[in-house]
Amino acid sequence: MRLVVETEKAFGGSVQRRVAVGIDPSRVALQMSLLSSDGDKPRSKRVTLGPSAVKAVEELLQGHQAVIAMEGSYSTGQLFLLELLERQHDVREIHPMVSKRLREALTEDHTDQADADGMAFIGLWKQDLPAVRFSEEQAVCKRLSRLRDRLGRDHTRYLNRLHACLSETYGASYKGLFQDLSAKKALRFFQQYPTINDVIAGDPDVPLQIGKEAWEKLKSAGCWREGTYLSCLRAEVRALAAHILSLQERISEAEREMANIPPSEEQLLLQTMPQVGLITAMSVVGNTGDVSRFEGNVHQYVAYCGLAPRRQQSGASESEGRARRRYNRYLKRAYVLLALNQMRINPVAREYYTRKRREGKGHWAALRCLARHLCRIAFRILTTKKTYQE
Repeated sequence: MRLVVETEKAFGGSVQRRVAVGIDPSRVALQMSLLSSDGDKPRSKRVTLGPSAVKAVEELLQGHQAVIAMEGSYSTGQLFLLELLERQHDVREIHPMVSKRLREALTEDHTDQADADGMAFIGLWKQDLPAVRFSEEQAVCKRLSRLRDRLGRDHTRYLNRLHACLSETYGASYKGLFQDLSAKKALRFFQQYPTINDVIAGDPDVPLQIGKEAWEKLKSAGCWREGTYLSCLRAEVRALAAHILSLQERISEAEREMANIPPSEEQLLLQTMPQVGLITAMSVVGNTGDVSRFEGNVHQYVAYCGLAPRRQQSGASESEGRARRRYNRYLKRAYVLLALNQMRINPVAREYYTRKRREGKGHWAALRCLARHLCRIAFRILTTKKTYQE
């Protein structure tokens, strides 16, 4: 359904009557507001988020075709959105920062009703809002890839915290015990021996687990004085090690679930790119959604991924070096990590990165240039349905 719904004669010409519904979603309810360009009194409705919410939207429309404008469409109520798209409704995305600025310009109150009114107003008069279009398969890719991403970041955060705790309970000597602290063998060891006192007073087979040289270094380091604080650290190390082991199991479960899903054509095409595996391909496919909504405009897609600088112009001054604030953070992260991997392994990508460094760019600026280049390649693959080699 499109924005133009009726044509009325006025002053000898035609006036296009437009209708828009603003929806402020939450985890428990949807606040809806309907506005029309002919000055009709706004209508509002609040419904519980559930299967009946789609019917409530259509009851509010009373048979009219309209733009449905909402923020947070890629984080809340995916089943609700899939149902709207299945019924051919025109759903548009509003960035939360845009609706917030409009609401603050009109009122100091922050209510769901004010947010819904603001989104309806934006949807009514701004006709180039990005369309929300994705399939159920793309929604699955997005959900699982984001779950895997969050678990991975939690794993890194808790592992860094474990490093900090072990530097207290062992001192610097813990670093020589295991090459990889995230290995199950290392985590289980520190669960059993969370402090240097525990390992020195531990079982006689400890030297066999860590090696004779490491054992001698621990013995020469000595023991801490026992006290309440050391007992507190002992409990924290054990809790962190147990949590990291649990996160590793959850990550493995998520990856198995991702591998069990039949791959889409888009995934298979993206995986022809160097260093693009299952996780990266699902993240790009899921967070991109229906690539046709970008209408073949690669610059719009690169900006959506947060890899194109925004233009800043005031008076006689003009610059393009400022970072964007409205973009898909999951896509930017996926392309930056892909650039980092390609820079290390792919000689073509490494040469591109080196050329940017010779031009005077810093490490992260050159890496973003490579990520932007890879983003353009991925967009061409998705739009032309051709492999990387083709």
